[in-house]
Amino acid sequence: MWEKIVAFFASIMAFFMGLFGMMPGTVKEYKNVSYGSASIQKMDVYYPNSPDKIEGETGAFILIHGGAWSAGSKENYTSLAKGIAQEGYIAATINYRMFQQGATYAEMLEDINLAIAKLKEKTESDGITVNKIAFYGDSAGGHLSLLYAYTHLNGTDTAAPIPVAFTVGRVAPVDFFDPFYKDNLNDETLSLLSHLVGTPITAANIEANRELIAMAEPLSVVTAAAPPTILCYGGRDTIVPVSNGLSMKAKLEELNVPHEWFYYENSGHGLDSGADSALNEQFLNTLREYAALYF
Repeated sequence: MWEKIVAFFASIMAFFMGLFGMMPGTVKEYKNVSYGSASIQKMDVYYPNSPDKIEGETGAFILIHGGAWSAGSKENYTSLAKGIAQEGYIAATINYRMFQQGATYAEMLEDINLAIAKLKEKTESDGITVNKIAFYGDSAGGHLSLLYAYTHLNGTDTAAPIPVAFTVGRVAPVDFFDPFYKDNLNDETLSLLSHLVGTPITAANIEANRELIAMAEPLSVVTAAAPPTILCYGGRDTIVPVSNGLSMKAKLEELNVPHEWFYYENSGHGLDSGADSALNEQFLNTLREYAALYF
């Protein structure tokens, strides 16, 4: 699995390099902004090159890297963050506590919350009003993007420091009881799940822990109040099956949550098959449309 994850990140980085027409020197960078006391709690923030020209309120993207909740870094999204800033929005790509720091999904969500609060503090001190945020993540980062957005709704006790406009989950695991996982249950999968929820999960006790695991599943926590969602899945993904995505899509339809579905029929976890390349431009255009509509 680790070899597949490394290959996945190589393809993701190549994708983002070509996603936007990058022009050097056209954004303002603030590297390694601390949002907590742990050394890993840092983010890189990107503004349009002339933030003083931002009139009124603007939106911000929070980019959450993947890597099985135990690998990857904020640098995976540097190109994407710069491209977003060139589009006129704020972007923050974050590091967060992972399994190595003893973090469960709850601590990861807490870090996202802290990062948003710090971003709000920083932008306000720079004279910028961010009125809405959007999340963007791949794989484990997509899982956290969906999970945070669905559990930190405006008007609730856990509301995000800045209201959530929409969220993007690419190849995001959303249902850990998908038959794909149950039929291929192994020590590595059980270890990942155990770390994620903070309780030893075995083949013998996984059903008994269904309610606990459900709290970490976007599919289980989503409600009709969820923000608009963009989903992307690969038809040949052997890490996060397309059945996960189809279940999420069906749930959003049932709840009447606005959403867009991108099916990369010929792609694996990296969504990088040349046969599906036309979808990249469609996806990018949808991302722009969502930003224009919901920010």
